[in-house]
Amino acid sequence: MYQVLSSGSKGNCVIYHNSITVDMGIPYSMIKEYQNSLQIVLLTHIHGDHFNYSTIKKLAFERPTLRFACGEFLSKKLQGIKNVDVLEVGEIYDYGQFKISPITLYHDVPNFGYRIFKDGTKIIHATDTCHLDGITAKNYDLYAIESNYNEDTIFESIELKKTKGEFAYQAGAIESHLSEQQARDFIFKNKGEKSEVIRLHESSNY
Repeated sequence: MYQVLSSGSKGNCVIYHNSITVDMGIPYSMIKEYQNSLQIVLLTHIHGDHFNYSTIKKLAFERPTLRFACGEFLSKKLQGIKNVDVLEVGEIYDYGQFKISPITLYHDVPNFGYRIFKDGTKIIHATDTCHLDGITAKNYDLYAIESNYNEDTIFESIELKKTKGEFAYQAGAIESHLSEQQARDFIFKNKGEKSEVIRLHESSNY
């Protein structure tokens, strides 16, 4: 149902059902072998580890019928790219073989998560958000959820950095990323007996 090509600060791209990708923050060389089966690229936000314009441009050139979808906040960044669908939160978009519905996430820039419906399965993909308040996804087949940092250790890491007079970049994670504990709580409240979970955007620094 899924293939994680990359997840984390070095780049993000996950392929679902061999045809739907969320994020394109990787070099073209990493996506090239999969491009012929892709039907749509769902873009989340502008950060470079999620949005690599040169890769997007190359994909659009190599696959003229490939669709791209994003929020209005990203549409101006896709000037020159054909087949761009501007989506609105709360709407369900029917592409025939699958359906897509974007959700608002809470990062330091405007950001989307996505619900993906295909072949009777339900997927929710959410990364780069400080919380998932107000979002439900009961009995989904797959939860692809950010588990960026551990609440039990991050504050210790921040204090250690400050003691050394170093910049505590971990402090920003609390305001813009989802913790392991938050992810587990969301999944516990929503998953069914047969639900599958993948942890995304994990950091090795916390």
